[in-house]
Amino acid sequence: MKLGGYFILFGIFLISFTCADSSIETNFSIWGCNFEFNGGTVAVAAEECSTGDADGFFYCGLDLYPWITQNEGLGCSMGSSPYVPGENFCCPAGMFCNETSTSPYQYTCNRRLENCEDQYNEIDCLDIGCLWMDIEDICTDSARNYDCGYYNTSALCALDEWNLGRTGIGTDLCGTTIECGGETFSIPEEDCECTWYETAPIGDKCQLKMMAVQYFWTGEPNQFECSNIYNLGDCTDGVQNVTWFSNHSVVNGSFPPIVLDECLEILGCNSGESTRFCGEPIIKLPGFSLFSLFVSLIIIGIFFLGLGKFK
Repeated sequence: MKLGGYFILFGIFLISFTCADSSIETNFSIWGCNFEFNGGTVAVAAEECSTGDADGFFYCGLDLYPWITQNEGLGCSMGSSPYVPGENFCCPAGMFCNETSTSPYQYTCNRRLENCEDQYNEIDCLDIGCLWMDIEDICTDSARNYDCGYYNTSALCALDEWNLGRTGIGTDLCGTTIECGGETFSIPEEDCECTWYETAPIGDKCQLKMMAVQYFWTGEPNQFECSNIYNLGDCTDGVQNVTWFSNHSVVNGSFPPIVLDECLEILGCNSGESTRFCGEPIIKLPGFSLFSLFVSLIIIGIFFLGLGKFK
């Protein structure tokens, strides 16, 4: 075998080794509906919209009826009848829930011909099926572009009119499980909520609170909670600066510091700053690491260098 072939085998081994420590396995069940989408299956919890690549395409009713939002029906209006302009809805990006002209109580997702961000009063905003966020007087196509910090009083925070504690920014891990410190923890969706905090690091703020509960346990499960408040910069050339501040506390049990630190890092509850592509999740489960990418590029360079010298 030529030297270049050995570089390939070594590269495969090294990539496999470096990727092994960076993968996080999640395994959880969901009570809701399954939809076929792009050759795969999308799971949607009851009374929730589909997210990710299938964002807004599907809605699962409380009775587990699987609504396809672009078909005529109540799916895009999340099962409500009649739909009232300005209410939250399930629809793909650039579309809004509109009453059909043929059936007064049938609704479907229609293409929006104007941008929500270009509407500067509530009437114009609602007329094209956008949402008017009256605290900041901003017109938007989805409340999911906001986090719990949108609410500026404890009463509004507790009410959570826009369900930001379940579907807002930073909630991507709600309803999943994580692996950290050799343990499995679930983040129950019902324990993700907007909570008013009056203490440091940012006092008098509405923050996203998540509860992590030990998945396998005897007696009482270990539990900890963390909260985040996000500051989002302007979206420039598709990139946005993100700064977040975190609180955490142990609710039940005991955690070695190294375990708790690892869990908090996975949940994004470790105060920091970064950049993201506008609209993508802030917290993402690690997969193919940046280190693995660099190693791969180096290996490819060595391989081609080897071919040039030894072929």
